Amino acid sequence: MKTKDDLSSERRDFLTKSVPVCAAACLATSNLFAMSSGFSSSQQQKEVHKFDKKRPGPDMTYNRYQIARQLNFVRFAKFLEQEIGKEKMLDLVKKHATERLLSAAKRDLERLGNSDFKSYISIFRNPNMLATLTMDIIEDTDTVFEIKVKECLSANTFLRLDAGDIGYARVCWGDYVWAEGFNPMIKLIRDKTLMQGDDFCNHRYVWTG
Repeated sequence: MKTKDDLSSERRDFLTKSVPVCAAACLATSNLFAMSSGFSSSQQQKEVHKFDKKRPGPDMTYNRYQIARQLNFVRFAKFLEQEIGKEKMLDLVKKHATERLLSAAKRDLERLGNSDFKSYISIFRNPNMLATLTMDIIEDTDTVFEIKVKECLSANTFLRLDAGDIGYARVCWGDYVWAEGFNPMIKLIRDKTLMQGDDFCNHRYVWTG
């Protein structure tokens, strides 16, 4: 017959041998749960938006770079507005945009080496363009190229700066000049822009040649 001391000794032996095993099992289960949770979390994590990805060059995202690039311009434009009035200020911004986009069209012509419609439309398939726009192609033929722009980095930037009117004059206004400067046979038709508060931009480029 086992004595009280014998029972106590057996109990100590059981606890000494079994508790580490239980602890190890619990730790393994805990680690497995953590790994499983981490995997699930990473699977569910949304991909970083392309505007928040690092751009080539300075160590900045597309969003931060565009804000840094346009902030001083917006401040200066608003200063001009106080000095000469909003209408004159916007006229000056549009004049500057005209000169800037005509120069851009000239550079595109030199780079592409051709002024036909197909060459112009190829610009919209360029990775640099696609990095700053999210768009659906509505029509794509030899004489018509229509896109629905659902996201625009420039619009995001100027609207965040409470300067959609300045952004339209600086960026959107120049779209017409850029097309005709590349080739007078290219006409842009558009009546909606994100910059003016619409849900999308409806660019329709038509070859009239």
